Amino acid sequence: MISKFFKILIVIIFLVAGCSTKIPNKSSVRFEPSKPILDENLTVTFVPGINSPLKKAQNITMQALYVPVTPTEREILEKGKMVEIPMKKNGNEWKANMKPGKSTGAIVFQFYSGDKSENKGKTGWETLIYNAGGLPVEGAYSALSQSFGSGMVSFLMNLKRFNDDTAMVFYRNELKQYPGNQRAKVVSVFSRARSARKKKDKIGLESLERELDSYIAEHPEDIGVLELAYSYFYRSNPEKSEKALELIKKINPLHRYVLSRELAEIKKIKNENARLQKLLAMEKEVQNTGYYITWGRSVLKELSSVGKWQTLVDIARNMEKRIETGAFIYPSYSKAKAKKTINSRLFTPLLSLAEAYYKLGENKKAEDTYVKLGKLKFYPNQEMVFKRNYLQFLVDTRQWEKAIKMGREAIETANYDDKIIELFKTAYINKTGNAQEAEQKIIEAKKKAGTYRKEEIEKMFITNAKPAPDFKLRDLDGKQITLSSMRGKTVIIDFWATWCGPCKASFPLLQKFWKQHRNNPDIMVLAVNTQEQSRGKKRIDVVRKYMADGKYDFPVLIDENNEAVKNYGVTGLPTKFFIGPDGKIYFKEVGFNGQGMVEDMNVMLQIISKKVKIKK
Repeated sequence: MISKFFKILIVIIFLVAGCSTKIPNKSSVRFEPSKPILDENLTVTFVPGINSPLKKAQNITMQALYVPVTPTEREILEKGKMVEIPMKKNGNEWKANMKPGKSTGAIVFQFYSGDKSENKGKTGWETLIYNAGGLPVEGAYSALSQSFGSGMVSFLMNLKRFNDDTAMVFYRNELKQYPGNQRAKVVSVFSRARSARKKKDKIGLESLERELDSYIAEHPEDIGVLELAYSYFYRSNPEKSEKALELIKKINPLHRYVLSRELAEIKKIKNENARLQKLLAMEKEVQNTGYYITWGRSVLKELSSVGKWQTLVDIARNMEKRIETGAFIYPSYSKAKAKKTINSRLFTPLLSLAEAYYKLGENKKAEDTYVKLGKLKFYPNQEMVFKRNYLQFLVDTRQWEKAIKMGREAIETANYDDKIIELFKTAYINKTGNAQEAEQKIIEAKKKAGTYRKEEIEKMFITNAKPAPDFKLRDLDGKQITLSSMRGKTVIIDFWATWCGPCKASFPLLQKFWKQHRNNPDIMVLAVNTQEQSRGKKRIDVVRKYMADGKYDFPVLIDENNEAVKNYGVTGLPTKFFIGPDGKIYFKEVGFNGQGMVEDMNVMLQIISKKVKIKK
């Protein structure tokens, strides 16, 4: 009897132990089978760790990016596929089933619930795809190499995955497993070039060029590598870049690189009508290409400048329809990125459409279009333009009440410029006849704007701040500067380029901010020039002239090989990082967010000064 009791007790203890709900220290992912195979079911199990943002989540979605075999960076965008699958909970574990599709070489994973995500410190999890014999398929290691060696996976999944050393490990594994995979060599050219430049290996760089030349000679139809060659040689060897473009044009006369060149040539035509006719002649031909949005924007701009309103309406409505149906959304985009991209792309055709309707006397259609545009979420610099244009329409159509309400809201939420102030004042005076009261209302609204922006900026403060990646970059005089040498200061790093429109718009305000703080030994501004087309002395001359023409004198560093911009995970320019005196990043701001930039930067400084204390 006792023996039977103990047997039952042992079984119960065993079962309880087997059903343990103990939470592991670190989040983990496992795959069943452990070596995923193409077109066969794969079960992914995610276990949130004790410090995971998702440990108490009620629902979790798995986000997985299928990376093609042996891809160029562009092919990850165009041929990759993003899947987002709700997971099922089983104790502490969350499970989801999937089936890796054709031509997949590797899969990169992360997990999210609402606005919280778990991605192993912004790097994500990954797995190779294997064949029936248990070996990685040809191009699988290359797929993982490119997922670390280019910024595309980081862009698509909002990760910080860039790491040339890791990329090179996977690249060598690919050639060890499949020494005949010549394409793996050429698609890794940018990663290998960065490594060679870092080592000042001129022979290595020359070898890379020969590899590219040889591969193209054998495979002149491989448009992916031709695109890569065009981009790679664009700076170092313009003649070879042109040859690559000619080969691309033979394969696809409407390729985005070909159309980009053609658009640049058309813009040089001085006669307005001749320029417009050239643009219109190509407009229908480019409609089914990925370059249509860019081309269409140029067409709309030209039509507006010459007052061809009905033609503008026809083209803008066609653009609107095609964008809304997702005609230009890549399969590698997440649902959130696709939605944001659609909203952003709708901005120009809808804004142009509203203007055209007004010019044609169709005020109801114009206002309906403005209302539709106002419901979209787009970038802050676009929002400023929208508010300005809509407010101008309300003033022009003498809708004083609406104009006053909209103008006040714009000012109170710190989304205004001098023109919006002027339009609000015009509406208020026309409504009340009281100019003095209008000025008082503007002062009151600006006070609210200060409070509003401070509250919004407080929300942007990074509580789990991570150390900023160190760098060794040279200034315009060749002096080497390291970030680590500035420990103890609050450092603002602004990544920018001379070709970047928002960077240009922000620089006068950055200069104003620098002028306020240049004599403060505890504050430093570093404008890091990156992603330029020119190199070496030519680049220095271009940047130096740019600074002189704008009368800017804040410090500039040159990110010659685009290493710093990659290490910081920058996906758009300008991007500012606010680094506290302890060397950690507390604010990150992408893009140019309007005329309140200086005030916002000063608020960020105040918050860092208040919250970040270091021992001296």
